[in-house]
Amino acid sequence: MTERADLIERIIEQASAYLTDPPRGDDPVISLASPAELVETFSASVGLDFANTASAHADDDLLAAVEKVIEYSMHTSHPRFVNQNFAGPDPISVVGDWLGAALNTTGATFEVAPVFTMMETAVLSKLGRFAGYVDSDDDNSASAHLPTLPPGLFCAGGSMGTLFALQLARHRHQPDVTTAGSNGDRLAMFVSDSGHYAASKSAALLGIGTAGVIKVASDHGGAMIPEALDAAIDQAIADGKTPFAVIGTSGTTVTSAFDDLNALADICEARNLWLHVDGCYGGSALFSESEAHRLAGVERSDSFVWNLHKMMGMTQQCTALLVKKPEQLAACFAARADYLFQSDKLNAEYDSGDRTFQCARRIDVLKLWLTWKARGDEGFAERIDHAVAMGDHTRARIGASNGAFTSLVSGDFTNEVFAWVPPHLRPLQLDDPSSLRDEVHAELHACPPRIKARMQADGSGMIGYQPIHGLNTFRMICMSTTLQTEDVDALLDAIDAAGMEAYA
Repeated sequence: MTERADLIERIIEQASAYLTDPPRGDDPVISLASPAELVETFSASVGLDFANTASAHADDDLLAAVEKVIEYSMHTSHPRFVNQNFAGPDPISVVGDWLGAALNTTGATFEVAPVFTMMETAVLSKLGRFAGYVDSDDDNSASAHLPTLPPGLFCAGGSMGTLFALQLARHRHQPDVTTAGSNGDRLAMFVSDSGHYAASKSAALLGIGTAGVIKVASDHGGAMIPEALDAAIDQAIADGKTPFAVIGTSGTTVTSAFDDLNALADICEARNLWLHVDGCYGGSALFSESEAHRLAGVERSDSFVWNLHKMMGMTQQCTALLVKKPEQLAACFAARADYLFQSDKLNAEYDSGDRTFQCARRIDVLKLWLTWKARGDEGFAERIDHAVAMGDHTRARIGASNGAFTSLVSGDFTNEVFAWVPPHLRPLQLDDPSSLRDEVHAELHACPPRIKARMQADGSGMIGYQPIHGLNTFRMICMSTTLQTEDVDALLDAIDAAGMEAYA
């Protein structure tokens, strides 16, 4: 393929230019196009579809298509993209991802990934120290030989990490489940009603069934109520179910609420239940001395899933599943394929592929290792502290908006859930949306989708909305390092302008 070296170099130039100088300020967050418009746009170069016989295209046509890919994609690196719990990547992470893709190996065995195997061990050990799973005095990271059994593994996203953790919990409850199958117990797991849907997806895949997922009441901010968990466990037992696991959430998707992990750990220890912590979003608070208290008690959990592609700006995806007793991984997942995992080959003890469900898996550790080496602990802490500062600024702006905005759930971390209020309804308190008159509720509920559609059309910002306590409300996610106070102000101003236009 060397005859297309010029094409490769020119695409690299396009990608590099975008990486180092992405859209910002008043540049559009997205150039909105309909599906039909996208098909028409690409038809001028190479087309989006493939004919029954697909011919190779010329370099210039491909380069034109790449330009359109960039032009019409969502610009997640734009500081005014606050639509999801991820944002533009750290440029060093992108470079690490490129290098990992170029080397194109898998993390299954030491022989095909010697450097990356040791990197995974080093990074997982470091993450384990932050989570309290690894005692700093016992860690061998400064020695010539890293441990052969790191406290966890990398996996393809937080939902997959939760799936693996629940299988570990099930295996502890019934050690022969992998060979004999279910023993007939009607298993029950518990997660807050603000927790992630990964619990239900995992229950469905594991054969437990979604009926085995008990949603526990949370407080107004979204944190699980420990007393409600105790009562839910008692009720499940009375209903003939067998409790086996609890999922605590550190940073809920919408309100960024943190469950009281010490309270949950007390309950789990008393009842011999597996405690899994979903720290996909909020786990990165551990990097900050001023924010780490939010995960007090995580060291008492049995497993902990942590998405570094969220608050830490790694490229999609970069997820670590930490396990308090990592020897459980092989007992639960090993298949001992002798064509791949031979105990008598060189450095076989470092092979990690038989400790997880996946075999071939992409190298997600390189981008994290490289970025961490470049930024250091201090740089990672600064990301978290900046995000919280932007959340505080958002709360201050909403409070000083003269009634244009009102908070529905005003937290103290990175997310703020709020409503735009039409002028004729100001001032309006939204502590309890259920108390609103039906016509007022309907009017407020319709505002976010109308406002968001206008902002998408003009590219002024990308912000998510969702029903909270039964009312559609906006969610400002302050987690990107490029988000500054002027961007928060511009987003709120754009929401207000779009709302006023809708009511003109």
